[in-house]
Amino acid sequence: MPLVKSEEKLDQFFLLSQDLFFSIDFAGILLNVNPVFETLLGYSASEWIGKSCGKVVDRRDIPVIEEALARLQSQKRVPSFDVRALTAEGQMVWLEVTAAMGEGVIYVVARDISRRKAIEKQLIRNQRLFQIVGETALIGGWYVDMSERLPIWSNEVCRLHGVSPGFRPTVEEAIDFYAPSSRPRIREVFEACCEHGISFDEELEIITRQEVRLWVRVIGKAVRDEQGQVVQVQGSTQDITERKATERQLTLLERSVESSINGVIIVDAQGHDLPIVYVNAAFERITGYSRDTVLGQNCRFLQGEETDPSTLDQLRRGIRAQQEVHVVMRNYRRNGVPFWNDLYVSPVRDTAGAVTHFIGVQNDITAQREYQAQLRHNACHDALTGLPNRLLLDQRLAQGCLLAKRYHRYIAALFVDLDDFKPINDTLGHEVGDYMLIEVAKRLEEELRPWDTVARFGGDEFIVLLPDLAHEKDVMQVVERLLARLSAPYWYRGSELRITASIGIATDDGTISEPRQLIQQADLAMYKAKRQGRNTYQWYTDELNRKVSERVNLRHALQQAIEQSQFELHYQPQIHGSTGRVSGVEALIRWYHPERGNIAPGQFISLAEDTGQIMPISEWVLERACRDAVRLNANASKPITMAVNISPMQFQRAGFLLSIERVLEQTGLAPELLELELTEGVLMDSTEHVIQTLQDLRSLGVHIALDDFGTGFSSLSYLKHLPINKLKIDRSFVRDVVNDTRDAAIVDGVVTMAAKLGLEVLIEGVETAEQYAYLSARHSTHFQGFYFARPMPFSAIRSLLHESPYPFSDAEPSPT
Repeated sequence: MPLVKSEEKLDQFFLLSQDLFFSIDFAGILLNVNPVFETLLGYSASEWIGKSCGKVVDRRDIPVIEEALARLQSQKRVPSFDVRALTAEGQMVWLEVTAAMGEGVIYVVARDISRRKAIEKQLIRNQRLFQIVGETALIGGWYVDMSERLPIWSNEVCRLHGVSPGFRPTVEEAIDFYAPSSRPRIREVFEACCEHGISFDEELEIITRQEVRLWVRVIGKAVRDEQGQVVQVQGSTQDITERKATERQLTLLERSVESSINGVIIVDAQGHDLPIVYVNAAFERITGYSRDTVLGQNCRFLQGEETDPSTLDQLRRGIRAQQEVHVVMRNYRRNGVPFWNDLYVSPVRDTAGAVTHFIGVQNDITAQREYQAQLRHNACHDALTGLPNRLLLDQRLAQGCLLAKRYHRYIAALFVDLDDFKPINDTLGHEVGDYMLIEVAKRLEEELRPWDTVARFGGDEFIVLLPDLAHEKDVMQVVERLLARLSAPYWYRGSELRITASIGIATDDGTISEPRQLIQQADLAMYKAKRQGRNTYQWYTDELNRKVSERVNLRHALQQAIEQSQFELHYQPQIHGSTGRVSGVEALIRWYHPERGNIAPGQFISLAEDTGQIMPISEWVLERACRDAVRLNANASKPITMAVNISPMQFQRAGFLLSIERVLEQTGLAPELLELELTEGVLMDSTEHVIQTLQDLRSLGVHIALDDFGTGFSSLSYLKHLPINKLKIDRSFVRDVVNDTRDAAIVDGVVTMAAKLGLEVLIEGVETAEQYAYLSARHSTHFQGFYFARPMPFSAIRSLLHESPYPFSDAEPSPT
C-alpha cells in the first residue's frame, strides 16, 4: 500500500476514533492527540502537546507508565494495562491502555473503562459483603446456571458440607449430601424450580463429608431472562441444627406439660387482673373447665365459700411480692364438687429481670387427703366395727378421769367379753363371726349416751367408758341393759344366733394415778364373771386384785425358776402288790424357791399350763427323769420303769414324738423302761391324732398309762381303741373304798374291765394299812401311795432300792 494512503488512513482513524488516541516519544512527551483527548479529559490539545503524559496520569499509576516505557525501549511487547487519568475538573477516569512501537514513536490507544471498573468494583464489594454475610450470619450462597448445571458454592456452603472452599460438585453430588430421607424432597423442589421457576424453602437434613448430620434451611429462586426462560437458580443454605434441637426441646417440653398429670396455668403478670393465657389438658380434667372458657379470666373462679381466707391471703402476698409460693387450698370443680389443690406458683422473668408471667402447677390431692384422713381414722378406730381402738380409748379414758377429778364425779369402765365366741368362728366361719362383732358394736352404741365411749379392745372384747356419773350405782342400769340387749337373738341370713357376754366393772372418782389401771381392774372383774357362770357381771375388788397380783408374781417367779434351774425331781415307788417289789417309780416335780421355800405343784402347774411355761418345764422333767432311770437300772436286779407325767400341751405340740426319740437316744434309756402318764383330757380334742401318736409311741416301745382314770369325760368306747398299757385308778375312789361300797364297786369294775382288755392296773392314793389290806386281798395289781413311801429325792430312792429289791414285801405304814 502506498505510504501516503497509509498515513491518510492513520489520520482518518486518529480523527474519527471514539477512543483516546495519541502518540508520544520514548520520554513520554505528547506528540499528538486526537479530539477525544479534549472531550474526554477536558484539556486543550494545543496546551498539552510537548508535555509529559505523566501529568495526566494519577500519580499512583506513574510506576505503571514508567515500566511500560522501559519495556518499549527494550523492544519488548507491552500487554494492555489499566491506569487512572485525571480530567481538567479533577475527576478520575479509568483507561485501558494499549501501546505499540512506530518509527521512533509510540502509538497509544486508551479506552474509557470507567463504567466497567465501577461495575467490577461493585461486584467486588458485593462479593465481599456476600462473604461477610456468609461468615457472620452463617448463611451460604449458591447458584446453578442452567447452561452448565454445575452448582457454585460459597465458602460457607462448602464449610457446612465439610469440604474445602472452592469445591464444585455436580447436581447429583450436591443432592447426595442430603440424608436419604431428605433426598427425594430436595430433588423434587430443585427440579420444579429449574423447570417451572417455582421457588422453594425447605428444612432438610444433610450428612457432611465427616458423616455429621446437620439440619439446614435451603431457599431457592429462579432467575429468568428477557424472554422469561429460567437461566439460573440462586439460593442460600443455612445451618439450623441448633434451632431444630431447641424446637425439639420446646416440643418435648410442650408435650410434657400437656401430658402432665398436674394442672399447669400460665397467667399474664403484666395484664389487667392477671388473665389466664394458657392451661393444659390436666387443668381441664381436674377442674372440668375447658381451655376456651378460662382463657382471659382470673383464677379466682376456682374458689368457693369453704376456701380458707388465710390461705388466699398467703397466695396473694406471694404474688404481690413476685415470689414463689406454695399453698394447699380448697377449690371447686365446674360441677361444684370441691377438691384439694396443692398449688405451686412461680414467677417468670425476662432477660431484664422483670416478671412477665406466673406459672401455677396444681395437683389434685383430694384422694391423698381422703386417704390421710382414713389413715388417721384407722389409727384411732377399729377397721371392722368402726369403734374407737385402744389408742383413742386411752385418750378418752384420760379425759374421763380428769373430768371425774375436777368435778367430783365418777367414771366407770366396763370390760365386755363375749361368751363362747370362738366356736362361732370355728364352726360357722369368720364371716359370721365378723357379722356378730359388728352387730354387738351397734347394740352397745345404741344403749349408751352420746358422750359415752364404746371401743373394741381386741378380738371379742369391748370396753365401755361411762364418764360423768353422779353415783357409782348408776352404772348398774347400763350394765343390765347391755346384758339384756346383747343376749337378744341375732339373725344372719334367716338363721337365729345367740350369744351372751360377761362384764367386769371398775369405777373411780378421779383419784386413780394411772387411768389405764381402770381397764385392768375391769378385766380382772370380767374373768371373775366368767368363772361364775357367764352372762353376768362382777365388780372389781381389792381381794380380786390381790389374787391376780399373786398369780402375776408367781408367773414371774416361775420364769426365774426355769432360767435358774430351781426345780428338782422326787420319785415315789410303784409296788407290785403280790411281791412287794418296786416295779417302777413316778417322777414328781418339786420347786424350792429361795425366798418362799417349797411351792407345791398344785400352785404352779396349772399356771404354767395357762402361760405356756409348762413346755420348758416338761422338757426338763422328761430329760432328767430318763437320765435318773438309767442310773437306777444300772445296778437293779430287775427293770424299774420310770413314769413321767405328760401335759396335754406337751403331748399335742408338733414334734412331740421326735422329742421322745431324741431324749431316749441322748440318755440311752431303753424305750420299754419309760412310761408316759396321760390324763383323759388329752382325748378331748383331735382323738384320731391322739390315737395315732399313741400307736407311734407303742411302736417305739414306750409304755402308756392313762392317769386319773374315771375322773375325766372321755367315753369308754375309746378305751378299746387306745394303744395303752396301764390304767391308773384315781385316789378319789380309794379314799373311802373300805367303807363306801360304791367306791369299792368302781375299783372292782375298773380292775375287772382292765383285765378283760389285757391292761395293767395301778391303784394310787393308798395311804393306810386298812386300804392296802382291803385292796390287796381282792386285787393282785400295782399300788402307789403314802402307805408305802412318800416321794423322795433321787439319792433316797437309789438307797432304798440298793438295800432290797423287795422293800415292801411286808408293808407297814410308813412314818408321816
